[in-house]
Parts: sequence; structure tokens; C-alpha cells
Amino acid sequence: MSGLILVSHNQSQRSTLTAVYDGILSRLGGLWISWNGESTVISQDASRAYVAKQHDQYETVTFPYTPGELNEGYHHYIHKGLWPVFHQRPDMARFSTNGFQEYKNINKAYARAICENATPDDVIWIQDYHLLGCARYIREEGLPNSVGIFLHQPFPAGRMFETIPEWRWFTESLLCCDLIGFQTAQDMNNFLVWLESGFRLERLEADSFRIHGRIINVGVFPVGIDLDDVESLRESNSCAFMEIQCRESQPENSVLSGGHLDESSGLPYRISTLEVLLRRHDCYQKNITLLQLAPPAAGHAHDALQLGHALEALCGELNGVHGTMNWYPVNYLTHAYSREEQAGIYRASRVALVTPLMAGMSLMAKMYVALQDPKNPGVLILSQFAGAAGQMDGAIIVNPYDPDAMASAVHRALQMPLHERRCLHARLMKGLHMHNSHHWAASFLRMLNNVPADPEALPPQATFPRLSSSRARY
Repeated sequence: MSGLILVSHNQSQRSTLTAVYDGILSRLGGLWISWNGESTVISQDASRAYVAKQHDQYETVTFPYTPGELNEGYHHYIHKGLWPVFHQRPDMARFSTNGFQEYKNINKAYARAICENATPDDVIWIQDYHLLGCARYIREEGLPNSVGIFLHQPFPAGRMFETIPEWRWFTESLLCCDLIGFQTAQDMNNFLVWLESGFRLERLEADSFRIHGRIINVGVFPVGIDLDDVESLRESNSCAFMEIQCRESQPENSVLSGGHLDESSGLPYRISTLEVLLRRHDCYQKNITLLQLAPPAAGHAHDALQLGHALEALCGELNGVHGTMNWYPVNYLTHAYSREEQAGIYRASRVALVTPLMAGMSLMAKMYVALQDPKNPGVLILSQFAGAAGQMDGAIIVNPYDPDAMASAVHRALQMPLHERRCLHARLMKGLHMHNSHHWAASFLRMLNNVPADPEALPPQATFPRLSSSRARY
């Protein structure tokens, strides 16, 4: 197989997804190009500092953003502009010309690192909507390598994509890729239907088309988790300590409600779900806790403050009405836990209520299942609007906008006999093993490696300044 260059937006952030990338590169080798999570002022006569580092099985090249790129490009344009559109909320989107310029600067910085480090036989795998312009810039520099992009976010339905003021620029950029990957068939269909409605293209196969002289391939590649990573989390001391602490301090009927504090999480509906459950069933008085973990999502700090105040009011009202001097039904926590501590919380929870209003996949749902004790597993309740819903046979699927239905699902899960919980968990684990992170990478890269080079459709060679003489690979 050709060498791999994996391009993502933040390597420094410890998350399930960065663990997936690390596992893939540890197995396949290659180069990981990423933002380092920091910002620094770069004067006009100075160059950006790219730092190369050798790891056991792969290399990394990381670099900082400028303050403008971080604030206007990352926090504003990506998270306040693109994110709402991709999550079907264009009414919330806020765009600016300056933000778009900084977004382009971010993508140019990535393109520079790619062009400096790519060899002729490398394939380039770009991750997510933070880097939609990356392929455009490396094509402008004449790089003929196979380029694929995977969209972790759901692709908006109908003509919603056109609410982005620069949607034509983004479309042209996407069409510089040889392969565009999606989480679900619905996402891919949304993209193809929208593209066919406004552009003249020739469908070649179900997963390929020709447009403006280029052949573009598309495919569905639902991202999985790294089960070796799950095992290391489960065996950590922090996981064991947190699991014991939760079991000793929480009632037997503990319901985990996780998710970042953003508009797509649907957290207020989950609080309403508990209120319905307590009204319907006296047996849960003093015998249930909804553990609401809601750390602010990256890039959503300002919005999280407003959402947090609203959620605090809902939790306070529910605890005031139904709580007692020594028990309250909602335990609302906003600080971030380590991945090992999260694993312990997951293992101690009888039920996981993972009900986003919209999600590309929901790796939290997969992590919850994988961390359970197969002899006494918890039950997963999952939103029908999470990409994982189509994969996870054994989850209870619910409408996240319907607290009554969710309350019924929670009651069913808490009353479910052990043999049924084991059966559901076994079915879920079968799917996680079948569609793990290595299967995800292998499927995407197999298709990308089979894409024929199409140099005639590329722009002419252009001059691109080198980052260093020692790392020139072309």
C-alpha cells in the first residue's frame, strides 16, 4: 500500500478520535499533520514554525495557528458558521468575510505542510470540515497524489449547504478530492442529490461520477473505535477508582447522560425525560440519578455559557421539586474528566442516554458499550438522529425530541432482566468488532488506493516555498 499522510485539525486534544488516528498510524505507519492546539503571533517577515517529531511507528508534523486563525477562523467561522449548517441549524450560523479569510489561511498552512512532506506514492487522507479547502490548495500547487476527505459531520439535507455564503468555493474545494467519505448512506445521498440538483455531472457508478473533467468517488465509511484503546482505558487505575467511587456514591439506578454543551446535544430534553419518569413511577424516588456530564464543546465556549445557564435552571427546578434533603435526581457536572475517569463513569452506569438531536456518528455510544462488563452490562439508549443508530443493533432507538418516549425507554432499560441485557450487549459488541477503527481505515484507504491518477485534470505546476531543505520529499 502507498504511504499514508493523515491530516486532522488537532492532535493535542485527548479524545476517542485522536486515539483512533494514533491506532491507525501505529499499525500502518505514515505521517500525521495537525495543529498543535496553540496559537502564536507570526510577523510578516517570519515563517510559521512546523515541528517534526518521530514516534515509534509514525511521524508527526505540527504547527500553531495565529491568534486571528484561532479566533476568527476556528472559533468563529468553523464553530459559529459551518457547524450549525452541518447540524441542520442554518438559522444559528454566523459568518464573516474576515472569518472566511482566516479559514483559508488555516487550510493553506496545512497544504504547505502536505506539499513539503509528500512523496509521489503517498495518499493523503484529510479529516472533516475544518479542512475542506485543503485539497484545493494542494491541487493548485500541482500535487497529483490521490486525495480523500472524510466528513465526520452529517451532510446537510436539501439546499441547506447553500446557506454558507462561500458555498461555491467549498464545492469546488470538495471536488478537488478523489474520494469523499461519509458516515452514513443518508449523508452521502444528501450530498449527491444536492450536487445533481445544481450541477451537470455524469453518474458513472453508484459510487462515482464525472464533473468538470474529474472523476470523483464517494463512499460510506462509518467510523469505529479502537478496541485496544478501550482495553487500555479499562485497565487503568483511574478507571477502576472512578468506577468504585461512582458505585458507592450513586443509587443503583444510575443513568449516564453525556455529551458536550452545544445546541445539538439535546440536553434539555433529557432533563425533561427524567421529570416524566419521576412523575410516572414512584419507585424511582430516592432511587435514581441522572449523571449529566456536559463539558463545553471545543470552540463553543460563549454559546456554552448561555446553554449552561439554561440547563442549570432546568436541573435546579427538577431537583427542587423532586429532591429531598439527602437526595437529588440530577447530578449536573460541567468540568472535563480524563478519558480514564470517563471510562470508570461509563462502567458504573446502568443506562446511557445518548440522544443528540443530530450527530455524524456518536463515538460516545460505542465507547459506552465497549467498556461494559459483559457479565452485567448496561443498556444503551440512542438517538435515531445519530449516525450510529443505523449500526448499533442492540440499542434502544428513540426520538430525542420526545421526552415521553425516552422516559419509557429509560424505564424499560432499568427494569430489563440480566439475560436480555447480555443478549443486547453481545449483539452490540459483534458490530463494534466488525466495524472497528481499523476496518474503517482499511475500507477508506483501499478505495482511495484504487483511485487512478488523473493528472490531466489538475492545474499546472506552481511554485511553492519549501519549509526546509532536509524534509523535501518530492
